[in-house]
Amino acid sequence: MTKQKNGILIAGVVIILIAVAAGIIVFLPGTPATVPDSPGATATPLQSEKPLKIGYLPSTGHALVFIANEQRYFDEQGLDVELFQFQNSAEGSTAIIAKKIDAGGFGPSPLVYAAKGSPVTIIGGLMAEGSGVIALPEKADQLRDLKSFAGKTVATVRMSSGDIHFRGALQDAGLNLQKDVTIQELSSPSAVLDAVKAGKVDAGVAWTPYMEMAQSQGLSVIEYTSEYYPKHPCCRMATLTENLETDRDTYVRMEKALIQAYRYSKTNPDGAVDDILRYVTIDRGVLKTSLENPHTSISPDPNLHGVVQTYDLLKSIGYIETSVRIQDHVDSSVYKQALDELTAENPNDPVYQQLLEDYRAMNE
Repeated sequence: MTKQKNGILIAGVVIILIAVAAGIIVFLPGTPATVPDSPGATATPLQSEKPLKIGYLPSTGHALVFIANEQRYFDEQGLDVELFQFQNSAEGSTAIIAKKIDAGGFGPSPLVYAAKGSPVTIIGGLMAEGSGVIALPEKADQLRDLKSFAGKTVATVRMSSGDIHFRGALQDAGLNLQKDVTIQELSSPSAVLDAVKAGKVDAGVAWTPYMEMAQSQGLSVIEYTSEYYPKHPCCRMATLTENLETDRDTYVRMEKALIQAYRYSKTNPDGAVDDILRYVTIDRGVLKTSLENPHTSISPDPNLHGVVQTYDLLKSIGYIETSVRIQDHVDSSVYKQALDELTAENPNDPVYQQLLEDYRAMNE
């Protein structure tokens, strides 16, 4: 039976490989939560169950993990999964490096770890795009052109996918990030929304479902980051390279479960909403709107081309300085093997056929 647990952080002082300070992460497991029977689940666990610890954030960006858990796809693939919740990507990525969890999809932070020499490998995705620039309606019309951000103050959460791609778009528009724009780095997308609503900043960068929450509170979305960089990646599923080398089959199984969850989200969207609401505290209508947003893409594909583009952006905006090739830290064959196996079992499934087309476009 799949279990859910929360990770508890005990503060300590460590030097991590990205340019931020983080605490030593220690897990004190609580009572395992029993997963209720899921209507329509036809899980037939493999004979040998493999323990696997997966980290997540309480965000719609991790929808595939939630669905795979609730629909027992992890069980079906012979995995005894424990879920550990984190509050931000730095905490989750640090837990992977410290071998406290086996895998997780923590924004673009695995790219930063790889740039610093960490032995991490990206094997899949969870969400793509899904960020945008928000403002009060009276300010939104004045900021439709990226050049109009000159002299303005923008709130953002540093190193988030939206932050990276918005900075890149400003730079592409000819603005100097140090001189032309004041970027105020806040701790969370909720803090960004508050700053925008209070008029403390001219605009803010947030991600789903906070963009939809902003709209429900009277704010406007000026533009989505997908309009700057179509299909750009967000949450990348990563693990330690040594884990992949010693136990590849486990990660193929994990990817199969996530692909099955993606199929479920496409064929049973209302059921997917129910599953996600077990992990994300949000109004159901707002959640459903965020999942239907054409500028947000829930996808298990690793998207090698998008990862390389984002990595180049990280270098160009000054977040990393490295000679490391990110291509050496992406193994898209794990996802491809999982997809091929599922397709062989279901050769006429239109969802799997579409994923094969997407894979060829984004990885080959």
